[in-house]
Amino acid sequence: MALPSLTKTRYTGISYYRDSVKGKVFVATFTINKKKYRKIIGHENDELKTNEKIAFIKKEQLKEDIKNGKNIKNKELLFIDLYTLYLDHIISSKSCSSKTIKNKQSTFNAHFKNNLSNIKINSISNLDIQKIANNLLKNKAPKTVQNIISDLAAIFEFAIKHKFLNENPAKNIDLPKFDNEKIFPLNEEESKRLFNTIINYEEPLYRAIFTFLLEGRRKDEVLSITWDMIDLERKIYTIKYEDNKAKKNMFYEMTDELYSNLITFKDQKGLVFKSPVTNKKIQNIRYAWNRILKAAKIDKKITIHELRHLLGYTLKNYGNKSDEIIAAVLGQKTTRSTKRYAKVRQKVAASGLKEAFSYLKQ
Repeated sequence: MALPSLTKTRYTGISYYRDSVKGKVFVATFTINKKKYRKIIGHENDELKTNEKIAFIKKEQLKEDIKNGKNIKNKELLFIDLYTLYLDHIISSKSCSSKTIKNKQSTFNAHFKNNLSNIKINSISNLDIQKIANNLLKNKAPKTVQNIISDLAAIFEFAIKHKFLNENPAKNIDLPKFDNEKIFPLNEEESKRLFNTIINYEEPLYRAIFTFLLEGRRKDEVLSITWDMIDLERKIYTIKYEDNKAKKNMFYEMTDELYSNLITFKDQKGLVFKSPVTNKKIQNIRYAWNRILKAAKIDKKITIHELRHLLGYTLKNYGNKSDEIIAAVLGQKTTRSTKRYAKVRQKVAASGLKEAFSYLKQ
């Protein structure tokens, strides 16, 4: 069957034509032993969301399979090729936030690139992954190693889904048992002192940032928020799906304390919180945090992220709130995700947050 007119791409041997249903249909052209091959190798709307780069990888693998006399259905991708396919997939499908993708890339470069890149995925065994885990445990906590191995397992699950592998070699890796439940380090009096220091802090910019964090938001959610996500008239703000772990837009009612800070901002375009030095996104608030801890006379070790724990701890121990309410306040996933419940959840979160603030002010 003759192919429609083809358009070349920047990748050698890869062209495409357009189809009303499939989008761009990619065609690989190459020569082996003076025999010319031309094969359709994927399209934009297939399972892999094939693009020019993925098509090129498929073409190179197909060439190797033909040279070695293999059935192309039994592909033996190199790990680096599998990782490239996986990364392109999560980027194009928008299944992960940009921050998560950067973290996955960092994990690959730090822990997988040198160990696995040029190994065929069908040759990677459970023992190989166990050796990587054992080596990581020499310098890293078990929980950290578990997260790294989970990232690796996700790549192999992608391979299984697309029939490149039959089993996941990163499953059932032996790791030391650990207790991931952290006890909140501050007592009731210290918690209240820290809370009141923040909402009355003398530096307006950091008072606003840390008051926002007191509402249960994560640091990157707060530092990435823009004015188009803020509705001062309705006292509501949105955390977009790209910036949160729930992977959907989350809507929250702001407290009076947060509103009274935001209403004073004169520049209400672009980022809400801009660096006084660069006028761009603030990258580091650790020094401000240390100043706040000093002002609150807190000498215990406590991280910025533990402000979320302060809120959850208060709601659980002093407000006697259910896990469902705490999850709503903190923006965590729950099994109840219908649109109707989303509105109820917003009200539940606002009520729980107001109660926690009222208690901590005492």
